[in-house]
Amino acid sequence: MISSLRFIWQLLILSAAILLIGVLLIQHTTLSISPGIYLITLASVTVINLIAYLIMAAGIRKKDQGGMVILLAGLGVKFLLYLLYIMVFWLATKNLDIDFIVTFFALYLIFTFFLAIHLLKLLNNK
Repeated sequence: MISSLRFIWQLLILSAAILLIGVLLIQHTTLSISPGIYLITLASVTVINLIAYLIMAAGIRKKDQGGMVILLAGLGVKFLLYLLYIMVFWLATKNLDIDFIVTFFALYLIFTFFLAIHLLKLLNNK
């Protein structure tokens, strides 16, 4: 329970820092992505990683073979939620420009590494 609360707290701090950095970069560079789209993308990535962590952490805490199935289900849910976000965004805007794609994949990589580090710590503690 403590590790989940610590993860949520650190996830929120990471999201706030990336929000601040991203908004400053958008305002001071020639990126064609709007701050609203950036904020929606950042919030979606944060929520998806939170859901994935909670599912995967439940799988790691289980002692039997079902834990591994839950862990893999967490990976699958994360993949499907990211896919769903991209599809909904594409349907809403009908345009995925290069600035959005670069921003999305940068956020995806940052949060995926963050999630992987926390899951490895959770596995090492078990």
